[in-house]
Amino acid sequence: MRIEQMNQATYDAYLPVAIEEYAAEKCRAGTWAENEAPEKATQEFATLLPDGLKTKDHYLFTFRDETGHDIGMVWIHVTEESRGRAAFIFDVKISSDKQNQGYGKEALRLLEVMVKRMNVKKISLHVFAHNERAIHVYDSLGYEKTDYYMSKSLTD
Repeated sequence: MRIEQMNQATYDAYLPVAIEEYAAEKCRAGTWAENEAPEKATQEFATLLPDGLKTKDHYLFTFRDETGHDIGMVWIHVTEESRGRAAFIFDVKISSDKQNQGYGKEALRLLEVMVKRMNVKKISLHVFAHNERAIHVYDSLGYEKTDYYMSKSLTD
C-alpha cells in the first residue's frame, strides 16, 4: 500500500459524497436536524476547504493498493501548537470492499510516517461515538481518548 497526494478528479468525486455522509453523521449523532444538515455540511466544507486541494495547511491523500487501485483517502489539517506541529484528521475512509482486512490500520500507519516527515509531533481526530468499528481501530493503534461529549435527549 502507498499514500500519495489526492488528484483533482478524485477530489471532485470525493467532495459531494463526503458532504452527504457528514450531514448524515451529524443527524445520526443528534447534532443537526435532517432539513438543515445538507446546507450546514456544505457550508462547513466550504469554510474548511475554500481553495479545495490548494487550501493552505490542508492535505488530502489517496491510499492505493499494490496494483495502483484507490482503496481510500485521508484529509488532514496541520497547525502549529505550543508543543510543536500537530495534525488533525478531518476525514479518513477505506473503500467498503476493503474494510475489515487490515487496510485501515495500514493506511493510518502510512499517514503517521507521512506526517512525521512533515515534522508533526501529534495527530488527533474526532470520531462519532456510534462508530464503534472506527473506535476499535483507533484504540488498537494507540490513540487515546482526550475529551467526551455526552448528551441526553429530553423528548418523550
